[in-house]
Amino acid sequence: MSEFFKQLIAQLSAIRQKLSLQQKVVTSALLGFTVLGLIGLMVWARGTAPMTGYKTLYSDLPIEEASTITGKLTESKMKYKLTNEGKTILVEGKVIYEARMLLARDGLPKSHGIGYELFDKTNLAMTDFVQKINARRALEGELQRTIEGVEDVKAVRVHLAIPQPTIFLEQQEQPKASVMVRMAPGAELSEDQVRGITHLVSSSVEGLKADNISIVDFGGKLLSAPYAGDETAMASSRNLELQHKVEKYLEKNSENMLVTVLGPNKAKIKVSVDLDFDQVEKTLEQYNPESRVIRSEERNDENVKNAPTGDAQKERSLTNYEIDKTLQRVVAEVGNVKRLTIAVAVDGRYAVGSDKKDTYTPRTPQELQQLEEIVKNAVGYDLARGDQITLSNIQFDNDYLRRQQRDMADAEWKEMVLTIIKYVAAFLLGLAFIFLLRSIARSVAEAMNPPVPKLEILGMPEPVPVEVPEEMRKSSELLDRVEMLTREQPVNIAAIIRQWLHDPGAAAAAAAPAKKGGK
Repeated sequence: MSEFFKQLIAQLSAIRQKLSLQQKVVTSALLGFTVLGLIGLMVWARGTAPMTGYKTLYSDLPIEEASTITGKLTESKMKYKLTNEGKTILVEGKVIYEARMLLARDGLPKSHGIGYELFDKTNLAMTDFVQKINARRALEGELQRTIEGVEDVKAVRVHLAIPQPTIFLEQQEQPKASVMVRMAPGAELSEDQVRGITHLVSSSVEGLKADNISIVDFGGKLLSAPYAGDETAMASSRNLELQHKVEKYLEKNSENMLVTVLGPNKAKIKVSVDLDFDQVEKTLEQYNPESRVIRSEERNDENVKNAPTGDAQKERSLTNYEIDKTLQRVVAEVGNVKRLTIAVAVDGRYAVGSDKKDTYTPRTPQELQQLEEIVKNAVGYDLARGDQITLSNIQFDNDYLRRQQRDMADAEWKEMVLTIIKYVAAFLLGLAFIFLLRSIARSVAEAMNPPVPKLEILGMPEPVPVEVPEEMRKSSELLDRVEMLTREQPVNIAAIIRQWLHDPGAAAAAAAPAKKGGK
């Protein structure tokens, strides 16, 4: 192997000695750039390749939890990395499942709560007080796990306040609960989700009412009903919420119709609803004098005979009538619409003129009347109820929107141009690099295989044809004839050679007839 390297170094030295100064400079520069590029590639790969081979073990961990987990990984001699200010732990992808099983064996991470597995180990020395505390901790952990299953919920803390039971009912306190929720970035709990969590917690704890549950986000904002315990405030809050829902519903229906007819961002509508929240019970008792019904009838007949005044007959009748009566009990519904007030603003038309500027054209009265009828039918307009509607044709101020659109278009154009320039520059650099390599390869090939110089006789005149002597010409012809005879008459030639070998004197005599025969 050492002999091979010696020969290689000797060949490289020989090649370098054959190169010119310019070729040596170009080759050294190319070699230096190649070495620097390889070093930079190795540094970049060293800085990024390990990260690409790492995967997230756990994320968004408390600092205390992360320190415990990293301690376990260090004891197990597993490589890890910390990101997101130490809240996210990365391990090598090939050992991620092994690391999770190792940590789960020790009950890590604990941030997801401890459930009823707290009672898996039997402790005979546990007091009644400790057992009640563990039961409450287990219930809090189970609720925490369940609530964390809600969409977009990242972390939950549950606190239960369960009072001790007492034999005096008037002294018995009600249990209470507090729930702290941390959502994913950009997400918020909806009202339905808040109500769902409230009823989930109240149904999981015996005797816990929904009014005694407080739900707070990690920013300290109260998400549950803020007026729990005040019936009047709760009723007002529910009424206001219902009113907002009705207004949004009507606005959405009418805007959908206008978007279909006019297009997006061409109309704005606002609906104000006056709802009747009075709960009224009425009892109506009506009598109809035109309708009579016989309720009872009494008749008395009396006959008198042999009286001084003569015989007499008396008849008496009594009839009782019942007048027709109607009794009604009317309960008015809560939340009926008492009055609607609708305000609609409609934009006009825009056309691009010869100067490439938008020209505004207002809507015609006929178009406005048609749009007004569409909105009326969409919201359920009732003139007898006192509803009002105002539809105006106003030019919308869309300068800011247009500027934003132009800026976005310019930014996209610049980005596209920069991308094209980058690709063209990369192509030109690659092409230049190819030509450079070709030039260097040609120079090296020329140095390794130099051209053979033409031989020139310096100071000598052009060659002059020389005349061949007659004897030399005849001798050459004689040799040509001997060669031809050797091919055509090999037997005679062999005989002549044998005679030459035995009798050199007879060789001359035998050569003469052979010559004649050749002629």
